[in-house]
Order: sequence, then structure tokens, then C-alpha cells
Amino acid sequence: MKQLAPIVLFTYNRLEHTKETIEALVRNTLSKESELFIFSDGGKDEASWKQVQVVREYLCSIKGFKKITLIEQEKNIGLADSIVNGVTQIVNEYGKIIVLEDDIVTSPSFLDYMNRALDFYEDKTKVWHVSGWNYPIQQQGFNETFLWRGMNCWGWGTWRDRWQHYHRDAQKFIEQFSEADIRSFNMDGADNVWNQVLRNAEGLMNTWAVFWHATIFSHQGLCLNPTLSYVQNIGFDGSGSNTGMKSWMHDALNEKKEISFVEKLEENIIALERIKLFYYEDPQHARIEFSKKLNRFVAKLHALNNANQTYILYGAGVVAELVVGVMQENILFIVDTDIAKQGRVLYGKNVYAPQKLLDVEYKNVAIIVSVLGREELIEDFLTTKCAKDKKNIIRLDG
Repeated sequence: MKQLAPIVLFTYNRLEHTKETIEALVRNTLSKESELFIFSDGGKDEASWKQVQVVREYLCSIKGFKKITLIEQEKNIGLADSIVNGVTQIVNEYGKIIVLEDDIVTSPSFLDYMNRALDFYEDKTKVWHVSGWNYPIQQQGFNETFLWRGMNCWGWGTWRDRWQHYHRDAQKFIEQFSEADIRSFNMDGADNVWNQVLRNAEGLMNTWAVFWHATIFSHQGLCLNPTLSYVQNIGFDGSGSNTGMKSWMHDALNEKKEISFVEKLEENIIALERIKLFYYEDPQHARIEFSKKLNRFVAKLHALNNANQTYILYGAGVVAELVVGVMQENILFIVDTDIAKQGRVLYGKNVYAPQKLLDVEYKNVAIIVSVLGREELIEDFLTTKCAKDKKNIIRLDG
């Protein structure tokens, strides 16, 4: 194995998630030989700054790596800018990189897999990206790894000569991609990841990953996936009803240190078809469809969370727990028509009757509707009975 790639971890204000991520990483067999760079984003307000400081105190106490460098932001720059700036800085210096966020728990063999893959494909410039995660697809008939067009960013790595092409100019991609390109980018119509490019162009999202995906795709690059994941995402723990997603996100992790890598540099069509099946609407795959919808909800919530706005949550059910789990600091309170819930504190937020929305100070605050299946009725109630502007009503299914 050549010189080990530096590990770059991006953190914010989630102490328990960060601890789980670090503790798993320390258990990796190569951790003591690896350099770790931690980029700690600043808080958005006084409350989040307190949580950030708690996380930073913990980060200053960790051991188990060859060298640890903590980079503390003086203000909140947001996840997208934090990742782009941090990755660019470190990969330009070291030539290759392994990237994690603070909710990715790794197998003890994750660093072995990542470093071996980065070494194996370093001179094979058709390969742009190494992923530590894979979809919960059938593994029969597969080798231990495969190449395909999709980019997964739950524990990933790349090289300086590939990353140098990265940009976030949405309009440039819009002008560059043909209709055929967009369909292929969307996995032949199975998904609609292109919509993220459009929403970034409209200022409705501020994300980074879709542009790395688009950069790779525009250069006909390929991405490596392990057939069995080396990582788990623990960031979807805001909902007690989230068992459908957790069941496939928390399968046993791959602990093999040495696995075979694909030498034929072309897309694995069988893998692509099985991943497309994951996204297709199919009543026989209700659990997968539910998981897919939750993925979309969480992506939308993270985008709202990065908008530096405050919100009121309509509905105090299980989906509300997911919303608050992602957007804790930006949710003012919850309203619900259930009298039994009014006057209580649920998920750390006060619950009021919908009449609370008539208070003048909340007139222009956006409302997130967390009651699934009744969105149109609630939207009509909010506009006619509560005099809310439709543009300030956010539906998770929209």
C-alpha cells in the first residue's frame, strides 16, 4: 500500500453522532497510521454555538490517529461550502483524500478498502470516485466491487486530478446537458437527481454533491461501489417510524480488508438495473418506496435547514419527529388539532393549537406540513382559516 490518504471529517453540532463516527473510525486498523483533518463549522445562533463548542471540546480530546488537525470556522458557512473548501484544500496538498461527514459510521476495514481502491485506480483516470456505501440490492452474480455512473457520498474518496474539474455552476450544466444526457443522469428516468441542479439554479437549494455527480458524469467518469457496504448512515434517526429505512441502512458491514477490484473500466449494467429497481415505483416494493420517500424528505429538510430561516411545524405525529430531528434549531414550535397534544412538549418543542398561527409575529413565518396524505386539506385550511400565504406553506411531498 502506498502513502495513506488523509481522512477529512466535517462536523457541526451533533455530539452523539460525531462520537459514534469517531469511535468507529478509531477502530479501523489503519487509523493509527492515518492523518485526520476535522473541519468544524461555526454556529448559526447562540444556541447552536453552545452545541458546536461542546463538539469542539470533544474533538480536542480524541486520540488514535497519526496526527489530528482541527480547523475551526469562526462563523457558520454551511455544509456545502465547508465540504467544497475543505476537500479542495486537503486534496490539493495530498493528491488524494477520504471524506466523511459526522453521521457516517465505518467498518473496521473501511480505511483498508478506501486506501487500496485509491491506490488501484490512481492511474486509471476513467474512475473518478470511490464510494464506501452501496444500495441494498441483490448481490448474487456480482464481484466484490463494480463500476457505474452514480455517485454516492456516504464515505467517499477521490484524487486531485479529478477533483480539479469540480464546479457548482448550475447554469453551465443546464446549458451543457442535452435531454438524452439528463435522462441518463437520472438513471434512465428511474430517479430525478437532475431536479437538484435546477433547484440550486433557482436558489431553492444550496448543495454540493449533485455538482460532483454532474462533474463526473460530464467527463464520462465512473464511480466504484463495494457490493457490500463499508459504512452506515446514522443521520436518519429523527423518526421513531423510520424502521423501513433503518432495516436496510444498518445491515452488517463489510469487514474484508482485501477485496478484488474491477479491472474492466466500464459500467456494470446488471448493477445499474438493480439500482434502478430500487428507485422505480413498484407496489411490490412498498418498503423500498417508503425508504426512498424518506430519503427525499430528509434531503428537502436539509436544504430548508441550510436556508437560515425559521419555521413552524404543522402536525405533531411521527413525521414531525423526523423533521425536528433534522431541523431542531430552526423549528419555533408545533401546532396540532389534537387537543391531547396541545400544551405538551414533544420532540423538544411546544405544541399549540392552530390558532397560534394567527398571532401577528408569526404572520410571515413559513409552515412545514408534516401530516402525510392530507397536505391539500391542510394547505386549504391554512390559507382560508389562518390567512397564510401559500408561498409560505411547505409540503414535504412537493
